[in-house]
Amino acid sequence: MKKSLLYISLLSAAMVLNTSCKKELLEQASPDKLTSDNFWTSRERALTGLAAAYSRIESFAGWDNFVEARSCREYYREDFVEPGADAYNYSWWTEIYNYSYNSGNYAIDLLWRDNYRGINFTNQVLENVNIMTDKQIDAASKKMILAEAHFLRAYYYFKLITNFEKVIIRDKVPNGEADLPKAPSSRPEVWDMIISDLKAAEPDLPLRSERPGTELGRATKGAAQAYLGKALMYRAGEDKGKATAYFTEASSWLKKVIDSKQYSLVSNYMSMFNGTTSNTTESVFELQQTMDESNGAYFKSYLSDWMAASELGGYGEIYGVPRLLTEMLKEGKVATDGLYDHRVYNTVFFKDDYFNDAANPRVYGYTYNEVFENNTIAFRKWLPASLDKLGNANAINMPMIRYADVKLLYAEAQNELGIPATAMTEINEVRARSAMPPLNLTNKADIFKQLVHERVMEFTLESSRFYDLRRWGLLSQEMQAAGRPFTADKSYYPLPLKETLNNPLAQ
Repeated sequence: MKKSLLYISLLSAAMVLNTSCKKELLEQASPDKLTSDNFWTSRERALTGLAAAYSRIESFAGWDNFVEARSCREYYREDFVEPGADAYNYSWWTEIYNYSYNSGNYAIDLLWRDNYRGINFTNQVLENVNIMTDKQIDAASKKMILAEAHFLRAYYYFKLITNFEKVIIRDKVPNGEADLPKAPSSRPEVWDMIISDLKAAEPDLPLRSERPGTELGRATKGAAQAYLGKALMYRAGEDKGKATAYFTEASSWLKKVIDSKQYSLVSNYMSMFNGTTSNTTESVFELQQTMDESNGAYFKSYLSDWMAASELGGYGEIYGVPRLLTEMLKEGKVATDGLYDHRVYNTVFFKDDYFNDAANPRVYGYTYNEVFENNTIAFRKWLPASLDKLGNANAINMPMIRYADVKLLYAEAQNELGIPATAMTEINEVRARSAMPPLNLTNKADIFKQLVHERVMEFTLESSRFYDLRRWGLLSQEMQAAGRPFTADKSYYPLPLKETLNNPLAQ
């Protein structure tokens, strides 16, 4: 797979690239030039096509989309953050924070564009690999590549449907201009496609333990099962009339991940977010980054610089707000070592004895008071283990779905189905990792409140909070409590202006 990444730019020239899937017409063929007709001729070429399909995950290929646009889209919408001073130099950033954006916002356009590029790449893999002959590719490789393409198409559509109220289904490579205009599908139709693709992928994907080290980052059976569970949980939030059926099916898929024994919670929570570990036993699906420039295939970013407070030498684009700290400290110092829940220390720097211990200065060798003023709440997640890595691109992998998420989603589904004991078992196992004592809750409403808290503790700055609040029906309530100028029509992003201008049916 790593070798195949080298060919992404070459393949991109031969594949359909733009958001609306326009097809370049060649007047004459050149025998030494790659085209979609002569490219799909071997297993290696098929893997190269698959690498292109992977390349659009989280829009990682570009600075503006991954570091800036993605961070604004997914973090600034949350009720627990505020922009730093520099962010006000970029109107398309603060439009997201202030919920004043419109269809012309650059970050929204990038989100739509890159996910449809990913979908276009996966469609080409699905169509072309499917018709490759036995002489061109062996049956096992063919089955695996098609399964991964189904998983990736579901992933891209999951990103779209959770961000846009209207989504256009493009499930084939366009055959001429007549295929380009297309109206949005209903949300149930899009959810059906996502779930169908994941179910098509799951049987033919390998277990995590069956993936060799050279294939880290590629989809596994557990990843498909986890996203099936997550998609069904999200769908339950939209369709209350069928919620019980969705919770039941979600439980089944999430339980498969748990019963597989392929995953476990890692003891060092912080290591998953500061670059000291990657692809841990907790990672179910993870965005790969590497500083290895051998063979020319490397993926690294400046996300840490964007996330780091200016007091630490970062750009200072995002800070926590007091209501985040209030939520994270609400249980008090009840950890088994007399501290707060350990996850708070791993998520933010804040004014506390823990960070002001002169004998053990925990803010990169300094105490909190030596670095910060005025009770600043600075994020620690996604920062490197040592500050010398700021100002230079680094390679901190990004877990897209973790085993902790699987367990808490399973707990939520079980609670909704009236099985509190199982829900509490899962919650307590996640809490134990952070030295938190077990709880013995039996009331459904109390367990739900605890799950809301646990997801804040566990997933702050992991693109979870906004989407959780929306599926729970708490979005307007929490935004109002945070004093944010949110209105219900901002629950989803609008169709991008470019799409509505170029596609007469996209209204």
